[in-house]
Amino acid sequence: MKKKVVMKDIAEAMGVSIVTVSKALAGKEGVSERVRGKIIQKAQELGYVIGEKKRGELNNKIAILIPERYVSERSFYVQIYQKMIMGFSEKGLIGLLEIVRRESEEEGILPNSIASGAVDQAVLIGELHTQMIESLLESDVRLIFFDFQNEEYDVDAIVGDNINGGYLLTRYLVKRGYEKIGFVGEYRATRSILDRFMGYMKYLLAKGREMNPEWVIPDRDADGCNIKLKLPLKNMPQAFVCNNDEVAYRMIRALKESGYNVPEQIAIVGYDDYAGQERADLTLTTYHVNVEEMIRICIRIVEARMADPEYRSGTVTVNGCLVEGDSA
Repeated sequence: MKKKVVMKDIAEAMGVSIVTVSKALAGKEGVSERVRGKIIQKAQELGYVIGEKKRGELNNKIAILIPERYVSERSFYVQIYQKMIMGFSEKGLIGLLEIVRRESEEEGILPNSIASGAVDQAVLIGELHTQMIESLLESDVRLIFFDFQNEEYDVDAIVGDNINGGYLLTRYLVKRGYEKIGFVGEYRATRSILDRFMGYMKYLLAKGREMNPEWVIPDRDADGCNIKLKLPLKNMPQAFVCNNDEVAYRMIRALKESGYNVPEQIAIVGYDDYAGQERADLTLTTYHVNVEEMIRICIRIVEARMADPEYRSGTVTVNGCLVEGDSA
C-alpha cells in the first residue's frame, strides 16, 4: 500500500519547517507567495491532498492530552479534565483522555487516539514538548492549546491572564506592607510560569521596588520534576508569590521546617485556586483561574469546527480574580 503523504514529507523535501508547510497550504500569513507556490507545487508532485477535510466532516470525538509530568492525585490539570469531560458529555461530545508519557512526548510518538484516526480534534492541557506538537501538526488533527500558548505555532489557544494575575498578586502584597517579595517557580519551564513571573516583575519594576535574584526560587528541574525548594540563606524576603497553589503549599512546608511561621513571619500567595486547597489547615490567598469559562470557550471552538473545519478563534485570554485567604 502506498504510504500517505503528510506535511512532514513536504517539509523534508523543501527543507523548511512543518509550520511553514502548514501555513502555506492553509493560505495563512507568514509565508511569501513565492515560497507558498513552491510548497503547493511540491505537495502536488508528492500526491498530498490539499484541503482534504470538507465542511461537516469532523466527528464528535476529541482527544484530551495531558503530559505525564503534570498528573498527580491532586493535579490542577486532572481537575480541569474532570470538568471538561462533563462539559463535553453535556453537548453530546466524547472526550478521550490520554496521558502522554515522557518518552513519547520527547520523541513525538502520537497518542493512540490520534495515530488510529479516531479523533479529528485534540485539546492539549499543559505545554507539551516541541517534538510532540510538531508531530500533532503533521497529523492534521485540529488542535487547541489549553492553559498555555506557543507563539511558534499558529494554533488556537485558551489561556488565563497570567501576566495580570502575577501583577495583581504582587500588588496585593505590596499594598499590605510587604517590601521584600520573592517568586517561587522555574520561569523557564513553561510559558504560563514565565508570564506569571513577568507579571511579578512588571509590578516591581513599575513601582521601583527591590528585586533580588536570590529571591527567585526554582521549583522543578529541566525535566519538569519537583526539586527541593532552597530558601535564601541570608536576607530572607517578607513574602513569596508562588507560580501555583501546589508550589505554595510546598513552600509553606519548607518555611515551617526552617522555623518560619506563615503568615506571621512570611506571607505566601499562590495561583490557580483549585480544590486541592481543601486539604490544608491554612487557606491560600491566590489568583482564581476561571476554568469554567475556559472550558465553555473550548467547547464552543470544538462545536464551531464541526460545522466548519476551517473555523479559527486565535488566542482567547480569560480573566480571573484575586481570592483572599489566610496565608498573607
